[in-house]
Amino acid sequence: MLSARTWKLERYAKQVKDWVHTIATPQEPVTLSVLNDHKLVVAQGTTKIHESLMLWESATWIKGVRKGAAILLMIKSPLSDSVRKIRFKFLPDSESSAEEQAVECATCLNAYFKFEKEYTKEAFSQFQQEPLQGTGKKLLISDMSKMMLNGDVTELLGELYSKTVFPKEQIRHMLTLCLSDPHFPGFVAEVEKMLKQMNSQTWAQPRSSQ
Repeated sequence: MLSARTWKLERYAKQVKDWVHTIATPQEPVTLSVLNDHKLVVAQGTTKIHESLMLWESATWIKGVRKGAAILLMIKSPLSDSVRKIRFKFLPDSESSAEEQAVECATCLNAYFKFEKEYTKEAFSQFQQEPLQGTGKKLLISDMSKMMLNGDVTELLGELYSKTVFPKEQIRHMLTLCLSDPHFPGFVAEVEKMLKQMNSQTWAQPRSSQ
């Protein structure tokens, strides 16, 4: 993957009830990249991907806060009221300090979504309650898998789900690459099989009354 910009991280953390930290080592460095296709990727070493977020139209579901050499991202889920948090602490390089690296990264990401001056519980609560554009209902993963199989995405899911975040000019190129891969038909068959399996299982808590 070609990278528009990559920053080295001292650590990456995600909040799953408690914070879970991934610390960089010489053998497995942790990096944050903003790729040429407008994707944010957090990788460890050469094989492990911790985060892969498409940044197109992310202003309604991501907000950031920078403090010193660290950045906190708040990411809203379209399937529930939940907002998950991830954070990064940057490493210095030969030309700039860790804080300068964080400022540069925040400036890059600010082209896609807003950065708050500071994190407060009030601002977090407000962000959590703001509706996502184009959503009119809460959906379970089983709902999504069923609609994908039935081809009902545009009609039933509304604007947010029926629009792709990929620029249209890139879709043809992506399809060409996929179709030129001899393993792609097998991948498609496995995806369809998995969607059917997900459709027949309960993947989330029971629906609450609306």
